[in-house]
Order: sequence, then C-alpha cells, then structure tokens
Amino acid sequence: MKKKPKTLGRFLTRKYVTTSLLLIALLMILITIAQFFMNSTNDLAKNLGADTIVRPDYEKIDITTLNDVGGWVEILDENNRVIYTKGKVMEKKEHYTQNQLLAMDGLQAIMNHRVHQIGPLSLTIGNMDDSYLATFAPFTAKNGKEYICIAKLPRNRLWGNFNMTFTSFNSPTGRRTLRGILLLLIPSFLIFIFCIWRYSKSVKEHLVAPNEVLMDGLRAINHGDYEKKIHLNAEYEYIEIEDSFNHMAEQLKQSEQQRLAYEKERQLLFANMAHDLRTPITTIKGTAKAVADGLISEEKLEQTMETIISKTDHMSELVTRLLIFSKLESPDYQLHLQELDVSELVREVLLEQLEIAEENEIELMFDLPEEPLKLAGDAVELRRVFDNLISNSIRHNPAGTIVHIRLYTENSRMIFEVTDNGSQIPKDLQEQLFVPFVSGDDSRSTKGGSGLGLAISKKIVEKHGGTIAFIELNDKEKRFQVRL
Repeated sequence: MKKKPKTLGRFLTRKYVTTSLLLIALLMILITIAQFFMNSTNDLAKNLGADTIVRPDYEKIDITTLNDVGGWVEILDENNRVIYTKGKVMEKKEHYTQNQLLAMDGLQAIMNHRVHQIGPLSLTIGNMDDSYLATFAPFTAKNGKEYICIAKLPRNRLWGNFNMTFTSFNSPTGRRTLRGILLLLIPSFLIFIFCIWRYSKSVKEHLVAPNEVLMDGLRAINHGDYEKKIHLNAEYEYIEIEDSFNHMAEQLKQSEQQRLAYEKERQLLFANMAHDLRTPITTIKGTAKAVADGLISEEKLEQTMETIISKTDHMSELVTRLLIFSKLESPDYQLHLQELDVSELVREVLLEQLEIAEENEIELMFDLPEEPLKLAGDAVELRRVFDNLISNSIRHNPAGTIVHIRLYTENSRMIFEVTDNGSQIPKDLQEQLFVPFVSGDDSRSTKGGSGLGLAISKKIVEKHGGTIAFIELNDKEKRFQVRL
C-alpha cells in the first residue's frame, strides 16, 4: 500500500483532532475533580439531619449548621405535641398531625425538586415556595421517655440530585437512561465532526491551496521558466511570500537574460577576435613566405618589412586591448580611486592629440573650465576613455572636420562631450557602437581600429557609476557624451 505523502494540511488537521480530544479529556478530568469536591458538601448536609444532631440531653443539641440555613429543632412527645424548640422558629406549631409530618418529609421534597447538573454547576427548575421540610429521629431522653426530634429548615435552602445504580442495562430504566446518553453523544459527535470539517476546509483554503500554487511556481522556476508569476489569493504572511517569489522570479529572469547576453557577447568577441587576428596573420605569413622564396626584390624588401611590422603592431594593439577588456569584465577587478582634477586630465590628453590632429587636418576646439573639477576616479582608466573618444574623432573623420571638446557640470554630475561634423555613422551601426569588435569597416581595415575602444570605454564609465552614449544631433553632427 502506497504511503500517503506528508502535507501541511494533514499535519494541522491531525494536530487539531488530537488537541481537541486531549482538551475534552482534560475537561472531563477537571469536571470529575470539581464534582468530587462539590459532592463533599454532603458532609455538611449530615449536620442538618435529625438523626445526626439528636442527643438524650436535647437541650444541648448543636444546631450551628441549622442556624446557617435558617432552620431550627423541635422536640415532640408521644402525642406529637411540641414540648421544646431550639433556634429561631419561623413556623410556630404546638401540635402536628400525621399528615403534616408526612408533608414535611425531606426525601420526598428533594425528589420533587428538579435540579440539572452542568459539570460542577447546578441549575434548579421549579417553584421556590416558602414551605418547610424536615428530618425525623426518635430518641430516648435522659428521663427515660420516648421523644421525636425534628430538624426543620426552609425548603428552598436545600436541593440535590440522586444518582441511581442499575442492576442491568437491559432493564427498562437502564435502556431509557442509555438512550438519553446516546441522544446526547450523537449530536455532540456530529458537532465535533462538523467542526473538523470546517477546520479542514479553512486549512485547505488558507494554507494547502496557497502552498500548492507556491510549489507549482517553484517547480516552474526549477525547470527554467522564469516568466512564472504566482497569485496565492491568501492573507497573512502569504502576501509577503507572493511578493518575494515574484520579485525573485523577475530577478532570475533578468539574470538569465544577462547571462545569455554575456554568452552571446563572448561568442561574438571570440569570433570577431579570430577574424581580426586572421587578416594580419595571413598578410604576415604571405609576405614572409614571399621574402623566403626570393619573390621580393631588394628595392621592395624594406617596404615589405614595414608592412610586416605594421601588421604585427596592429596585432599587438588588438591583444593589449583584448586583455584590458577582459580585465574590466572580471567582477574581481577594482578601480584605483583617488581624487583627481578632470579638467587637467583632459588637457593632458588634448596635448598628446594636437600633433595627430594637425597631421589629419582636424580642427580642435575645446571648452574646459578654468577652475579644478574634482572627481573620485581612476586616473589611468578615465584617461583611456578621454583618449579613445578624442582619438576616434581625429582618426575616423575626413580632413577639415571640426571637433568640439567640452567639459562642464550639471546637477552635480560631470559631463564630457566630444562633438564633430565629420563622417556620419550608419543607423544600423549606431545601436551596436559599444559592442566589442563593432566599428566601421573602413576604420577597421584602413585606419587600424580594433573595435574594442568604445566597448572598453563603456566598461570603464559604468564601473565609475556613469553612462556613455552616442547622440546624432542632425544629419551633419554627432556627439559622444560621458556622464559621471
């Protein structure tokens, strides 16, 4: 037989049943103990009985308990005449008839008085009249005469229940009592079952159903379905669980998208790197083989060697930039932050680029603040960003291009801009400018572009908590903007 799986609903239901049964058992024990102590009041009731308090010297009868309930003692002679009383007499008599004595019979009065026992409590139903009941005890006085002692008290000061013991449940009275017990137990059992059903239903709605939805969501996440969102339709802590789960799913979705993007970027990186390395290697190999085979004349040998050196330098630059990019990709890489003057740093980069700009007939214009512009950053890496952006505008634009470099602050942010009116960048290339190995074909083939400069700049700026963007101002002007 297959064992049923353990569930929270079954656990709570089982706990409810066992706790309820334990509570009922404890209540029954408590009621039994209470009834035991309540029944011990019979010891006091004995002091109300004439046969207990009577004594030959009837003038010394102890009527303390009788006084407490408003009773008294009367002594009758053989003719039922009252010859002596003790206590506060509430009903004065000089003589009793036989019928009057029988009417005061204590046992019959108690049997006629209906009392309902509810645990340790007693509920009396019936007319609370002002008549009296009595107990009788014949005795012999010190003078040798026979008398009757009557202990008399108000009827409403004493009541009780009688517990009968049957010789067999098959007797009519026993069967009637058993039937009454069953009529009490069956509805109680049905009420108990109804309570369990209601409790189980509530547990299913508020605990089991939300847990099943949560488990389905966890299984979906485990199988890679990060689009999964759950709605528990519950209260209490489940509201926070629902929000946390959906937030976790969204985070996992973004992480997976980021991982796929990184994977795609890495594959593209390797493919482009292989392509960019293969071209100069092929050139170097072909040229070297031509030299080795004596196909190159003495007049062209120097030019050929210069070609080999140029291609080797290009490969060296590509490998260097690739190492820089890989270093910036590493989560363990830390910037060497220090307070620096960005204005001075940009001026140093411009001085290095002035000669190249003159050679390429590029006009440089700059708008830099006179006062120091302080920023906490890595001087080496930020220099690399500024140098790359200015160098690109000089090297990849035609002669006569005007390049405007501007540095200023806005809303507590430092903004560095390089704007030119040179060659326009194709629309399909603009969105991929900061992807590794993406650059214009002309720049990669003739100007020595590695396709890694802007990708490296983007990584450096982002590690400083900033952004870098390309902005096409109009059909003649374009701008690269860095915000730190």
